[in-house]
Amino acid sequence: MIRAVIIDDERNALEVLQLQLQQYCKEVEILAICQGGKAGIEAIQNLKPDVVFLDIEMPHINGFEVLHQTQNQDYKVIFTTAYDQFAVKAFKFSAIDYLLKPIDILDLQQAVEKAKKETENYSLAEKFQSLLRQLQPQVKPTQKIALPDGNMLKFYDRDEILRIESDSNYSHVFLTNGKKITLSKTLKDVEESIKGEPFCRIHQSHIININFIDKVDKGENAYVVMKDGTSITISRSRKDQFLDLFRKI
Repeated sequence: MIRAVIIDDERNALEVLQLQLQQYCKEVEILAICQGGKAGIEAIQNLKPDVVFLDIEMPHINGFEVLHQTQNQDYKVIFTTAYDQFAVKAFKFSAIDYLLKPIDILDLQQAVEKAKKETENYSLAEKFQSLLRQLQPQVKPTQKIALPDGNMLKFYDRDEILRIESDSNYSHVFLTNGKKITLSKTLKDVEESIKGEPFCRIHQSHIININFIDKVDKGENAYVVMKDGTSITISRSRKDQFLDLFRKI
């Protein structure tokens, strides 16, 4: 049996992967499903899994930080990610396995089989450092963001985007000129595409451009007011992280 831990910040993603493993990878024993990086680190240190299925983009402690804090542990990592093809090339070069979301059953089975066959010379620390070297030139945010306009792509500066709001499996992009563009992507997919300042996810349903904040209520029911007058709640789990960022401006 392969002893595994699953780490993701989204409960639905955890449950889906757990079900997939239980149904299609009978040789995998799931030791724990962890919502967030902190719980994941504790599970790795306490349970000593053979394999960790690890999401990358998580609030507070992301997948890279989980690896950094546990790289001396003896386990194999399989990233679960919606990263673009450039990052995927980095995974391949570093020989760190990955699964693109939504996870395909055949890809999952192949990743589990590969983990079973890894030699005892597997060095997580070496693979992690190699991955960081490959990703370093690519994590810098691009200056332009492409959004659909009919059959065309129209390019916008980052400060032309005021905020982005989730609507189930769609996302609404609100521009500073008052225009709204709807994308057939989840907010998490959008977040991974535009990661970095000036964008900040302050709620499960909202990403904002911090350059267009008018004021912040830091009380128990914290919220921001944007330059267009929109009030947006700051989730409790993201409040401290947001305020730390805000104080640096």
